Amino acid sequence: MISLSLMHWLLIGNMGLMLLVGGFMVALKRQQQKDAQRLDEAVTGLRQAHQAISKSAVGMGRKLRQLDGRVQQAERRVTMPTTDEATYHQAARLVGLGASASDLVDNCGMARGEAELLVSLKRQPAHAH
Repeated sequence: MISLSLMHWLLIGNMGLMLLVGGFMVALKRQQQKDAQRLDEAVTGLRQAHQAISKSAVGMGRKLRQLDGRVQQAERRVTMPTTDEATYHQAARLVGLGASASDLVDNCGMARGEAELLVSLKRQPAHAH
């Protein structure tokens, strides 16, 4: 039988240990590659989701601007009476203060027939009582 010296046993032990460490390193490398691939897939999915959300946000921003413009237009129509409405309200107020049809023609620029009609309509309830 061959007798091995201590040196041989140490070399055999070191080689076995090196093979074990090498196998462990190969297994770690494979696991690392799988993890990296899963992370790449996750990042790709997140990028796609981010792009979809960004496109949606841009679309919603456009829609909000459109709606805001429409709301502002509607508010302007509601809060700002037309020139005719403003003239009518001013004339009605003057009639309430006792103005005549001639006063309305002179001060509000109304046609005589329109002024006379407004005066007769506004003064009717006073005569009814």
